[in-house]
Amino acid sequence: MTIHITYWLMTSGISPEFAERVQTRHGSSWQLSWLPGRALSYEQAYAGMEIDQILSAPELVEDPAAMAYAARQVDLLGLLWDQVVYLLAKRVEARQLEARFLDERGPGPVPSREDPGAIRSGSAA
Repeated sequence: MTIHITYWLMTSGISPEFAERVQTRHGSSWQLSWLPGRALSYEQAYAGMEIDQILSAPELVEDPAAMAYAARQVDLLGLLWDQVVYLLAKRVEARQLEARFLDERGPGPVPSREDPGAIRSGSAA
């Protein structure tokens, strides 16, 4: 499992969740995509990313050592295990609903060159 880190962003190779650094007039903090509105330290954001990766990897869900480590990381966030599992499950559910909606809606209209709206500023067309 790898967490890719830049000055402003943490991303996962196995999950669409992320952490981003947020600048405020009092400095900066980190926010997790699955825990919006909560200012976190770098260590807490990293812990949140680790929790997400562990719970996103089916082979680790049955690993007692991985679950114990994730539980310690949940404590670092000051949350309860059930809260974290619920929040991450709701994010997965929302992505699945969105994908189902987009599949049912079907592809949008394909712009043609005759359509004046098809060519936009900066377009390579």
